[in-house]
Amino acid sequence: MKNEKIDRKKISVDSEVIEKILLELKEIRDFFPEDTLKVKIDNVMHTISKATNCSIENKALVDIIYDKMKEAEGKNPELNTKLYMLYRSLSDGKTSEEDANQLFEIYIQMYPYDDMIY
Repeated sequence: MKNEKIDRKKISVDSEVIEKILLELKEIRDFFPEDTLKVKIDNVMHTISKATNCSIENKALVDIIYDKMKEAEGKNPELNTKLYMLYRSLSDGKTSEEDANQLFEIYIQMYPYDDMIY
C-alpha cells in the first residue's frame, strides 16, 4: 500500500437531522427481531452519536413523541391523533413514562409506513 493521505471533507449537518436519523434507526432496531440486525444498527447509531456528539438517549420521551407527532401530522392523521393524546397524557402526568414508552412503540409499529391521502 502506498502512503496516501485520505482527503477527509467535513460537512455540516443540522443536529435535528442527525437526531431524526438516530430515531429512525432506533425504530428499525426495535421493529425487527433479528439480533444480528440489532447489533449492526446499534453499531451505526453509536458511530453516528460518537462522531456528532448527538444522542437520542438524552432526549426526553415527551420530546421524542412530540417530534414524531409533528412528523406524522400531514402523512397520517390517525397516528398523529394517537401520538397527540399520548403526548398530552404524558405531559399532564396521567401516564407514567414506562407506559407511554410502551404505547409509543406499539403505535409506531402499528403505523410504520402508513401514508394516508385525503
